[in-house]
Amino acid sequence: MLGWVCTYTPEEIFATLGLESYRLYGDDRGEYAKADLEYLPVNFCPLGRACLNEGMANPSLTGVVLAASCHALVHLASAFRYSGERRGKEFFVHLLDLPRTPDGNDAAVRAFASSLRAMAGRLSSFYGAAWDDGAFSEALRAHQRVRRLLRELYRLRRERPEDFRAAGLLEVVRAAGRAKKDEFHPILDGIVKALKGNKNGESRVDGSPAAALLAGLRRRGSPGGPRLLVAGSPLPFAYLDLIEELGGNIAGDDLCQGYRYCLPEVKEGPDPFISLAGGYLERVPCPRMLAGKERFSYLLSLARETGARGVIYHALKFCDASLYEYPLLRERFAEAGIPVLYLETEYRDVGLEQARTRIQAYLELLGEQAGD
Repeated sequence: MLGWVCTYTPEEIFATLGLESYRLYGDDRGEYAKADLEYLPVNFCPLGRACLNEGMANPSLTGVVLAASCHALVHLASAFRYSGERRGKEFFVHLLDLPRTPDGNDAAVRAFASSLRAMAGRLSSFYGAAWDDGAFSEALRAHQRVRRLLRELYRLRRERPEDFRAAGLLEVVRAAGRAKKDEFHPILDGIVKALKGNKNGESRVDGSPAAALLAGLRRRGSPGGPRLLVAGSPLPFAYLDLIEELGGNIAGDDLCQGYRYCLPEVKEGPDPFISLAGGYLERVPCPRMLAGKERFSYLLSLARETGARGVIYHALKFCDASLYEYPLLRERFAEAGIPVLYLETEYRDVGLEQARTRIQAYLELLGEQAGD
């Protein structure tokens, strides 16, 4: 089983080679495990630490593929490599080169395609798996079917966010990132059909996986407040539940563990690696890309599309990309008359009571502005 973290990692390659993959999210509840302290400093990305702990605790994990999308993931690759050596375990570690320019730059697409081809070669050699173009076509179609259904779930949430639990939707996305797509597709299809057939979101889905995910989508908090957009770094689910408990309606998100995972639209062509590189780079860029103008324009468009009256921006401690982006984003949204609330966490469900006061005041501000 291969672990991976960054959403710029094409799962289709793993599936084509017949390898089971598992997206690492880390535990966003309670205290950190102590294992990571042997390999990483305390002033390190908390998501990276959590993913290292999760990977080391999983005996089925035989390797990881980490994109060089930030300094934390580069160092995380070294930590995984060193931990494997210390345990005397043959452990596959690959650091995937990732351009900083999005699609529209042919050189970036070719460079990323070259990186993907090299990764596939190393995987084939280590696991004794052969590339097959027919298997790639099947994997591509399976992944696209799942992504389209996830985008449909987001569309339904956009229509009536008061009925959806935001953390529940992210739980569905997490499940998609860890499942075999041909097996997960009927589960996801059943969830979408149940939600379309019953406006109250009651479960009519038989079977434990679908029923459990559908139950998690049910809104817990008061639906009376303003619509919100959540952006920035991955945040603990407890914070999303708190926002809804206080009356906020999360109508959209721009999270790598959320909506951005659903966006790649890969068109099959003569060179599968060029197809993958173009499809993954052409979607909305994340904060680490050198495309601030395009990204801010997209976020403003997404806020208007979802009817968001405010934005909650989350930054993980020590996350340079988020900390650089936030002041610029706040300025752009202020020009558009959309207030932004900044939250910083250590990717744990601590500090909720302090956040409660700030979120409550922010929602009251939005209510006063709208004359509620």
